[in-house]
Parts: sequence; structure tokens; C-alpha cells
Amino acid sequence: MRILVDPIRTNGKHGRGELAQKMGPISGVFLLASKEPSLYITGDSIWCPDVENVLDSYQPDVTVVFAGAAQFLTGGPITMTSEDIVRVCKKSSESQVVVAHMEAWNHCLLTRNELRHSMLEQNLTKQVRVPENGDILEFS
Repeated sequence: MRILVDPIRTNGKHGRGELAQKMGPISGVFLLASKEPSLYITGDSIWCPDVENVLDSYQPDVTVVFAGAAQFLTGGPITMTSEDIVRVCKKSSESQVVVAHMEAWNHCLLTRNELRHSMLEQNLTKQVRVPENGDILEFS
């Protein structure tokens, strides 16, 4: 039996190294409510030990990752890449993974079609959902 708990703020990294320091802290959230699937929203994070620890500790039923491999003219990605999403799936094989933040900003270099192709190559299409803008997803 699940009970309603206050949202749990989680950490992450908005990039690596000096870029992550300049970007500052990010917040994700873990939600748990009675008769609902547990939900983890990573926020604007890349794959990092903070995300890995949340997946280990809470084992969410649904994980929403912000992807698009967003980046600036210098430095690496500040949101998840397709490789990061594969890591999320491998770490949390029971979690449904929803990819958001795709094609939302002009610095998101990874497209939905590229990500879908990558997930197909990794045999993760049943675990990963890449919705279009306006799609409504339901989980039980």
C-alpha cells in the first residue's frame, strides 16, 4: 500500500566540469501517491551519480528525463543524450522512461527521430516513450 508523501527534491548536474558549476544547481523531484505509479522527474540533468542514486534509492515506476542533448557553442551537453537515456534504462530496467524537452529549444541538438532510432538500435522502444508535443501519456 502506498501513502501520499511530500515531494522529494533531488539533485542532478546541468553539464560537466566548469560548465556545470556555472549553470548552478538543478532540481528534480520524486513523487509518490496512493494508488498511483511513483514518478521521478530528473530536471535539466545529464546522467550523473545524483540521478543514479535516485534510481537506486526510489526505484520509480516512471522516470521523466529532460533530453535533447542541449548544448551551447562551448562545452558538452547540459541535458541528457541518447547514451544517457540508455544508462537510465539499464539502471532502472523496470521504470518506464519518458523523454521530454525534445526540440523545445534551439540548442537541443538531438531530435525525436534520432532518439527513436537510437532506442530501436538498443532494443529499448518498449521502455522508452518519446512523445510529440501535446501527447497525453497514462500509466497504471
